[in-house]
Amino acid sequence: MKDIIDFIIFQILDKAPLFLGCIALLGLMLQRKKASEVVDGTVKTIVGLLVLTIGSGTLLTSLAPVMGKLNTTLGIQGVLPANEAAFGIAMLKLANDVTLTFILGFVLHLLFVYLIPFKRCKNVYLTVHIQLFLATFLVLSLPGALGLSGLPLIVTGAVLCALYWTLTPAITRGLAQHFVGDDLTLGHHQQVGAWVASKIARVCGNVSQDAESLHLPGFLSLFRDNTISLAFLMPLIFMGIGFAVGAEGIGELSGKTNWVIWLLMQGLTFTAGVVVLLVGVRMFIGSIVPAFKGISDRLLPDAVPALDCPAFYPYSPTGAMLGFIASVAGALVVMGATILLQCPIIVFPSPIIMFFDGCTMGVFGNKYGGYKGALAAGFITSLLAHSGVILLYPLMGSLYGSGLMFSNIDFTLVWLPLLYLLKFIGALFGLVA
Repeated sequence: MKDIIDFIIFQILDKAPLFLGCIALLGLMLQRKKASEVVDGTVKTIVGLLVLTIGSGTLLTSLAPVMGKLNTTLGIQGVLPANEAAFGIAMLKLANDVTLTFILGFVLHLLFVYLIPFKRCKNVYLTVHIQLFLATFLVLSLPGALGLSGLPLIVTGAVLCALYWTLTPAITRGLAQHFVGDDLTLGHHQQVGAWVASKIARVCGNVSQDAESLHLPGFLSLFRDNTISLAFLMPLIFMGIGFAVGAEGIGELSGKTNWVIWLLMQGLTFTAGVVVLLVGVRMFIGSIVPAFKGISDRLLPDAVPALDCPAFYPYSPTGAMLGFIASVAGALVVMGATILLQCPIIVFPSPIIMFFDGCTMGVFGNKYGGYKGALAAGFITSLLAHSGVILLYPLMGSLYGSGLMFSNIDFTLVWLPLLYLLKFIGALFGLVA
């Protein structure tokens, strides 16, 4: 039985394209679509998500080596917030607890969605890899906060996961309704972060100054095209990092290629990754939303899918870009501050926070405060997300000392205060020292 469960979780459900392909297949079949339409929607859902994944991988592989070299050149030791790496390390010891927490949490989530009468809470969280990250995070942190293990750990973690997956997408469903519609919502570790971004944007920006409507003079108008903007901007960012590291350090990465040319190509590769990612998003969204109608109509009335954050980037490509740029600046400020203040934990810039969080905060920031809102939201949320790692990392049980940590803004905004509250309660009742 364990082998069957492991196969379902880690060979099907853990493979987001297959899992969401099954969701699309079920939805289309419930609508009694023609066989050709079922095949078309299912295949495009799977392929679209694979294209999205390829684009995301290109972004990380182009950025991570340069950021890593920047960190090592500074001669510091610290923590790199990176979900996938932290998850991989944790699963070496905690696979069973994580698996059971995820399964129970997902079942409870579906039950909550079915039972809660409020339309805005009728959202099904479909970002499976993100769900596994949260299950792992709680399995790591709850023993230190409440002294839990075994079945109590699994049940408590599952309930917390289910509540987060059910309630937080309702926040972004309301926030995004005026520019996305009511067909989808955000299903990541950013929903509360998006709410904070909207508040920051209202204070710091002006919604009438839409980043997508910027009137650039003369030839600069071509920069309204997101591909052109990134193709110019990203090589400059990579060049700046390269000059900080130096020719010798970058030469270790570039091999026989001239180090300046290598940085140029890395910047352009990053741009290509964004283009590929957005193509995948459009294909995926165009297939999964109509397919999901069958499930929402038959099984979960009024339910909409809660999807990965790149699904929101096409709604404000320039805002996303501005949020990313500002998030990079915020990450560098936190790293510099932790070094100058000689903090015991040095937080390295996280590619996950900088790009995926930054872009999402930029989209919501632009929609609620124009281009200034996008910049302010990206910068401030990056400060919060990276700074929160300093307080979260010591709570990570067996992950502590690995140099790896989970990323994304909601770990700081939601789970950091909750874990310290639970730790206080645990100490009060003698559950932990």
